[in-house]
Amino acid sequence: MSSNRLAALVAVAALAAAACNPTPSTAPASPSPTSGSGESVAPPTSLPASPAATQDTTGVYSLIRDQVAAIRGLEPTADVEPVTIDETQLAENLEVEIDAQQTPEEMAISEDLLGALGLIPEDASIKELTLDLLAGQVAGYYSPERDELFVVSRTGQTVGPVERATYAHEFTHQLQDQTYDLGSLDTTAVDQSDRALAQLALIEGDATWVQLEWLQANLTPEELGELLAAALDPEALEALNNAPAYLRETSLFPYQDGLALVQRLILEGGGGYDAVDAAFDDPPDSTEQVLHPTKYVQREEPIDVRIPSGIAGEVGDGWTEAVRDTLGELILRIWLTEHDVSPEGARRAAEGWGGDRLVLLRAGDGSVAIGLKTTWDTADDALEFATALLVADQDPAFNGEVFHRGGTSDVLVAIGDDAAAVLAALRN
Repeated sequence: MSSNRLAALVAVAALAAAACNPTPSTAPASPSPTSGSGESVAPPTSLPASPAATQDTTGVYSLIRDQVAAIRGLEPTADVEPVTIDETQLAENLEVEIDAQQTPEEMAISEDLLGALGLIPEDASIKELTLDLLAGQVAGYYSPERDELFVVSRTGQTVGPVERATYAHEFTHQLQDQTYDLGSLDTTAVDQSDRALAQLALIEGDATWVQLEWLQANLTPEELGELLAAALDPEALEALNNAPAYLRETSLFPYQDGLALVQRLILEGGGGYDAVDAAFDDPPDSTEQVLHPTKYVQREEPIDVRIPSGIAGEVGDGWTEAVRDTLGELILRIWLTEHDVSPEGARRAAEGWGGDRLVLLRAGDGSVAIGLKTTWDTADDALEFATALLVADQDPAFNGEVFHRGGTSDVLVAIGDDAAAVLAALRN
């Protein structure tokens, strides 16, 4: 298969929705990943063709189940019948899903954290921002908690190319859940965002690769054209482009970079899924391992960075600790670009990440502050990150203090209200 055709398939494959947290699926902006020789990895093409969209829905989905199970080498252990819904029902479902994942207080903490970092607009509702983005992007989703699978129909066809492609992706999630128990993975931890995003990338990368194999084997060029047209829907693209970069990039990451990771594992396994299966028993621990698959293959683990307890009291009276979290390479990169560091400069500065930990502090008067400790692979990596922060500090919205001692691998950052006191507490 030519690299151009694989790139087109990657674009249309990304129409499917997420496994655990419904997140948008959109066409990747970069070319598809290739093997070390520069040749694209071509999935097998021997599976039977799908029936026409006018055929019986039950028969169509039953055939797709057989096809996907054959591709992935997994068998379902229970039936989960797909439910076709329209966009109105999707919006209602998404709100229920989001409310089930986070309490109002947890959402408020997320808003304080992301707002202080400058990753979402001040006083914005993370729930509304997420719903605005997802409403036009999600083509379907599988809920492990409820054992439910939904396919969104925007075309008026019950089993048109978009719906069939979506089901191939979502049924893969059903197979994953029934084989590996997706609920056992760390995809929703409120204090381990980096690890959660990395493990979601494994889930989505696997499902997207299987979907690519299914698309190539079972859709005609005309049907692939329909999928590509749906992926390029102007309203959906506008919603994606209008979303904060943090939401947009973390939504695309599991599909784009997760796919690259899975492709590397398939190459490592000689073309089969054995290495992917093994990854579900030992999933990635950081977005660094996904962004740089060699670091996952070689098991370069994140450094355990710790911030001592009691830091709120050191900042001053009235301060309390709200949450701790780890940002990781991907979010640090996004954060730098949001504060006027060039995309290439942010990419270079975030590479060499070893580990990080932050604490979100709140005061009774509504003040919010963040203490962030980062550790880098080398002193040079730390210096590069600290230098990028000098650029970010020129942005009035940065509102922070930075400390780095030359020749060391740590960089400390304090953001928000009373940043100087927070930095002093971190240094202590």
